[in-house]
Amino acid sequence: MRRIGWLLALAFCGQAMAYYSVTAWLPALLADTRGLSLASSGASASLFQVAAVIGAFGVPLLAARAPAWVPVALIGALWITLPIGLMLAPGWFIAWSLIGGAAQGGGFTAIFSIVARAARSSAEAARMSARVQGIGYLAATIGPPLAGGLNTATGAWTAPLLLVLAATVVFTVGGVLAAFRARS
Repeated sequence: MRRIGWLLALAFCGQAMAYYSVTAWLPALLADTRGLSLASSGASASLFQVAAVIGAFGVPLLAARAPAWVPVALIGALWITLPIGLMLAPGWFIAWSLIGGAAQGGGFTAIFSIVARAARSSAEAARMSARVQGIGYLAATIGPPLAGGLNTATGAWTAPLLLVLAATVVFTVGGVLAAFRARS
């Protein structure tokens, strides 16, 4: 696999790990930190899933008008906002869920638009996409159990949110570097 493929795989590892960790644990986090019932916290966490549509449709619109790195950097900044916001201003969890949801929907789209841009043929695009997804989803299997283990070990949500923060930074760095590489 070419270097850009490895960068995209790294970005997708961060994307998938952050997504599955947040999806698995956001309802419990909201129940524990905001005192919501499990039903209310589940409903509130669903905003994270619904907002994905904004990112999934927004990235192509932005990508058509901006250099390849801009959508990835913007999505990365939005992704990073989710764990930081939940740590520093947890009362704004609805805003963080909406922002993070748009980011998670846009992250997938941003990565695979770079695959399409970087591939020299449709066969190479298929191979690169399969490898990026295979590596990324394999790494993603670590996220939810690790986040849950960190919560159990510490009795708090800071360590799991730091894990999500690290994953979102990996997405951002890998994605931006891949976007710059796709241009050359």
